[in-house]
Amino acid sequence: MKDPVASGRRSRALLLAGAVVAAVAAPSVLRGLPEEQTIHYRLGDAAASVRELDARWKEDRGSEDWTREVSFRYAPKTAPRVVTHEPRLADGNYTVQIEIVAETAGNKSGAPSELSRVVERHVTLGGGSVTTIELAAAVPRAGAGLEQAPR
Repeated sequence: MKDPVASGRRSRALLLAGAVVAAVAAPSVLRGLPEEQTIHYRLGDAAASVRELDARWKEDRGSEDWTREVSFRYAPKTAPRVVTHEPRLADGNYTVQIEIVAETAGNKSGAPSELSRVVERHVTLGGGSVTTIELAAAVPRAGAGLEQAPR
């Protein structure tokens, strides 16, 4: 006949061992799962000229597929100095391709025009921290360089 006390101790010991294994394994299992990340695209003083901001994200693990894409559109002079985005992405290293469209001062006819610039940034997401991408210097301005494209 089985000893019920010994059987109960074995069950508790197995349950405790399972809980320890789960506690040790959980962080490594959960690390690869997407979670809400907080991203700040900082436009600074250049924000007043921004009409559009498009960003797409790709993991740096050899993938050519863009994981997330987001677009922000603004009426003239209404873009915030800091654009906040909260995508669900796993912790890790990413390439972010960002297109910024800005309205520039009027051309010879007096009508405003738009210039576009695409920049790439490499960021590391992790630990629930806020990631800030500085973009003020990347906002296109009339006469600021050849890498800008008129729209």
